[in-house]
Amino acid sequence: MISYLQHLSFWDWLVLATLLLILEVFGAGGYLLWMGLVAVCVGALSYFFPNLPWVWQFLLFGALALISALLWWRYQHRVRQLRSD
Repeated sequence: MISYLQHLSFWDWLVLATLLLILEVFGAGGYLLWMGLVAVCVGALSYFFPNLPWVWQFLLFGALALISALLWWRYQHRVRQLRSD
């Protein structure tokens, strides 16, 4: 398993992004959409920087996914407040 992780390519990130976007269709409320886009971004970075270690790829994905989920939640919370007023 470690040897697979050490040789991640941008295709692996694009496959993950595709799976997340397909799952979003089934109604995840937008969260998987943003995580899919984050996976595309990490895939693009791994394409342009092929020597980027897998640990940094996962840390970057985790951090960006967390930030995107928090920003999406904040946006939804703000829209709900405006609609209730």
